[in-house]
Amino acid sequence: MANKEASVRGSIIGSGNTSSVSISAKSIRYVYHERQRQRPIMILSPCIARSASSIRISGPGCAAAFFMSTFNGLYHPGCAKAAMRKRKDLAVNDTTLQGASDISKNSGNFMRGEVLDYAIDLRTQSRPGKEIASPYEITLTEAIHDFWQASFHTQDRIHTSTPFARALGLQDRVMPFSLVLFLSSAMSHEDAAKVQVGFGRCIYHWPVFAGDTVKKTFKVERVRNTSDGNHSIINFKCLLVNQRGRLCMSADKRLLFEFPVPESTVVIPPGELDGSQLFRDHLLSKSQVMKSGIESYSHTHLRRGSLILHTLARSITFAQSQQLASLARLSHERHYDIRKYDVKTEIYVPAGLVLGLTLSASNRDFHESLHEEIANVSYIHHLHPDDVVGSFSYITDVDENLPGKLESISVRTIGVKNMDRLDEIDIPLELLLTEKTYTKNIDSICKVLCPKLTNKIIAVVDRKIIRQSNRKEVFLL
Repeated sequence: MANKEASVRGSIIGSGNTSSVSISAKSIRYVYHERQRQRPIMILSPCIARSASSIRISGPGCAAAFFMSTFNGLYHPGCAKAAMRKRKDLAVNDTTLQGASDISKNSGNFMRGEVLDYAIDLRTQSRPGKEIASPYEITLTEAIHDFWQASFHTQDRIHTSTPFARALGLQDRVMPFSLVLFLSSAMSHEDAAKVQVGFGRCIYHWPVFAGDTVKKTFKVERVRNTSDGNHSIINFKCLLVNQRGRLCMSADKRLLFEFPVPESTVVIPPGELDGSQLFRDHLLSKSQVMKSGIESYSHTHLRRGSLILHTLARSITFAQSQQLASLARLSHERHYDIRKYDVKTEIYVPAGLVLGLTLSASNRDFHESLHEEIANVSYIHHLHPDDVVGSFSYITDVDENLPGKLESISVRTIGVKNMDRLDEIDIPLELLLTEKTYTKNIDSICKVLCPKLTNKIIAVVDRKIIRQSNRKEVFLL
């Protein structure tokens, strides 16, 4: 091996064969075994990969020949450096130890990669009326439906039974309200958002079935800055349409961002289709079918002013949270990155899943529900993976003036985390009736009137449910 640089002589020891090689201090490329040419010995920087167990080094300046050991055929100069200094057999400098390479850190041939940013710059594009089209589409399958129901409890036959759904004039069982809302509101472009504040009016306009392909669009409705001037709250209208262009779900979504935006007093009014209730109206038109041909299995008779403590409580694991977040194409690092955030205290369960857990905890006590819409959702405290979610509900109104054996109930459901024995807590009426459901006010009520609920409330949900009633008709003779 010809080289003008200084080199040391070495002998390869192994398998009874000894071969002399020349190891250059700076520019070694390949060295071939003299007796076994079919087995080349690769010398790589900064490691020498070889099959022999050691290298015998001798040469000018060496007081005596010595061996440099290898581990599993790998020799690292940095490890040999310490050994050679201990023996003081050879003066070694950093340049020599970085031998076997022509690469120099002073060559200047470096480059750094760039991170592609797909987030919309809402500092400049968050003007009322601005539309943001999501490029993603998803074809819903039976597997998605079943996975959701495995994570969020439901007993309503419109979501679980194909024969029941078809008796109501529907082609198949309907995708659950909370699933469709989650898909409608999941925004892959919201990476800069600090947290979701809540939802406004959420309407299930048209049923979604397995096999439907859905896509979504977002429209900026309102922007404002917080009182401290350091954050902004942006209201979006989320619209989900199917493959036929039919509007299936609409929802108002409020997000908090860690930057201020130019204020605007413009508020976009609702569109023509935002108030359409085709799905609800279809179900009401089938009231006589339900009265005569479909037996009601509603468990309880609900009365205005009732406070119901729901006994069902469950959690969602980090794996489930990741899978469902990926299903909806969420990309916020707070849902995934356990290197940066502690999974127990800093990873957040997505807001749509928090709502799903809160509603599912109450589902059994409102059976048999057919349709629901949400007037308002306020998220109070974060939910982390494996936190156990329960809930309680206050019935604010019951409307029995619906055709057939149907009734409409207005209810406030409050989701709580990691709570035991709600039946031992006196829940303040102010918490059940206040219209100021933002975090600061809810925390104030809890601290003063019900300390056991402090930092335990995760969501306050105001909604309206259409269900088969439990009432019995009375005939006067």
